[in-house]
Amino acid sequence: MEEKPRMFGALTVYRERGAYLRRLEQFDKAKASYDEAYNNAPEDVRLLIGRSQVCSDAVQPIQAYTDAQLALKLEPRNMVARNMQARAMYTMSDFERSVVINFRGSRLRRYPPYFIEGINQGVETIQDCIGLNAGSVMVDFLPIIKRSAVAVVDEDEPQIQSHVSRIPRQAKKRKLTQMEARKHAILARVLAMKYLGPMAYDKFFLQDLKEDARLQSANSRGSKELKTLVDGTLMTLSERQEMLRSQKPYYTIKLAEKAVSKHQIQYKEAVLAKEREIGAHEAERLLKHIEDNLNDKRIVNVISYAERMQTFLDTKTPRTLPDKQSFIERLYRAVGEAYLCQHRLSYRLSERGNRRRIAFLMGLPVGRPKSFDSVLANYPQKFIDVQKATSKVAALLEMCENSTMKCWLLYEMARLQSAQKNHPLAKFYAKRCQREAQEISNATWWLNGLFVLMSSDMKQGNANEVKIQVEEAIEYSKKLQDPEDVVAFLRKCGEMMADVGAADDRKAMQQREKEILGVMDETNRVNTEVLFKRMSNVPPGRRFTVLPQTQTEAERQQSVRTRLRQKGLTVLPGHEKPLPPPPRSDTKGFQVFDL
Repeated sequence: MEEKPRMFGALTVYRERGAYLRRLEQFDKAKASYDEAYNNAPEDVRLLIGRSQVCSDAVQPIQAYTDAQLALKLEPRNMVARNMQARAMYTMSDFERSVVINFRGSRLRRYPPYFIEGINQGVETIQDCIGLNAGSVMVDFLPIIKRSAVAVVDEDEPQIQSHVSRIPRQAKKRKLTQMEARKHAILARVLAMKYLGPMAYDKFFLQDLKEDARLQSANSRGSKELKTLVDGTLMTLSERQEMLRSQKPYYTIKLAEKAVSKHQIQYKEAVLAKEREIGAHEAERLLKHIEDNLNDKRIVNVISYAERMQTFLDTKTPRTLPDKQSFIERLYRAVGEAYLCQHRLSYRLSERGNRRRIAFLMGLPVGRPKSFDSVLANYPQKFIDVQKATSKVAALLEMCENSTMKCWLLYEMARLQSAQKNHPLAKFYAKRCQREAQEISNATWWLNGLFVLMSSDMKQGNANEVKIQVEEAIEYSKKLQDPEDVVAFLRKCGEMMADVGAADDRKAMQQREKEILGVMDETNRVNTEVLFKRMSNVPPGRRFTVLPQTQTEAERQQSVRTRLRQKGLTVLPGHEKPLPPPPRSDTKGFQVFDL
């Protein structure tokens, strides 16, 4: 195979193109041009110095140092290469070596003052790390140093094991508490703001984008490219932050912040006091809205304001809002009462309406309501991704320390698991919610957890468990101030589960079929069993029922269109004819109502 002919003057073309792109700050393209020139002439000093400058500008100090070293081997007295070598050493946090190289260069060339500037920069950085600008680090941070020394385990010290297990066990890592996790998150944001400046917001955006589920799309190739771009940019910003932190440690910044005037300290204290006042006023305003809507039993508005207040509290720390824990207690106590007040009966609804309300709250299948139901109208329904909501609640539950908030999270977890028909796990979280509520003597959240337990058992048809839970809840509800509504609701739930055997048509039909087959002889029993199996495949509307029953009023009042439909004709031409009006009495003022 013939070799491709080489371009005449390729070294000059690619080298000058790289220099031009470096001035435009297109470092990736400039480095590619220099690499192409290096393939043609690897011993050109100007080429090596130019590529070292590009790598230094692109914060790639190892490559920049290597190219500067190669250029110095070819031309030892080249001052530009020596300057690039000193810059690369400084970027790699080798400040002492950088100062030494700059001193040697300054003896040979005073102007341009690149070496003098390098000396000043290196000496100032050393002063920031271990000099006068660092202050008394060992004295200021002595408690932290002592705690770190206790936590460190000497690797050389022989460890004596009393018992060696043959079963390998995975090392458990201690999980962070809510306060520790919040401190870590706040410190990470503060460090990013101190060292990156406005670019810290780009880092926060990329961190959120990395965990965003929308990054994974059906376009797998585009998703991979986006993920690679996000990871690379985030790694570049993190490396830049660490490099700047090594040049000026955080304790130096804290010492500089302490050396401020008395008026500035007074101003900061006044700002903090004003922020606390505004935060407390906003929290009280939101709690007032929650309590007003709770008194009016507008549960949708209660949950909406509760979410808004939780978002507000997430932005506050114990320093900016000293009564944060008190506000959290009041918030989730109100949320628990809001969830509990839904479980009530209405004396304006019929028996059927109350049963539909119970079925709706317990997650049982319900039809379309034929009358206005305030509980159904004010129920906080949300169209959310259940899996995403479950993972979010689980992450909050791991770090939660407030007992009342933990009750709410356990209740939400149980409700979400019950919605996914994972009843064993839903019962586990509901019982945990009851235990947590019992520890803090909160009857409201205990009853909320019990209603989730009852919901799972009612969905599974466990009538005995529901009966036991109803009796236990009636006894426990005596701790409430007004237990009458909750007790009436619980008794109605018990009645519904007692009637569930008769209401379940399918089970009743199977029982009836067994009774019919039991009184038949062997020959007719086999034929009838085959007939029942064939009947079970027929749609319910066209199936002959084996249960003894009379024709209902609804079946007699079928639409005219259905009664006039001919056999084999699927669509009847013409407009739909409505039902005839209900019969009216001739007696004045008398009317038959469908209750």
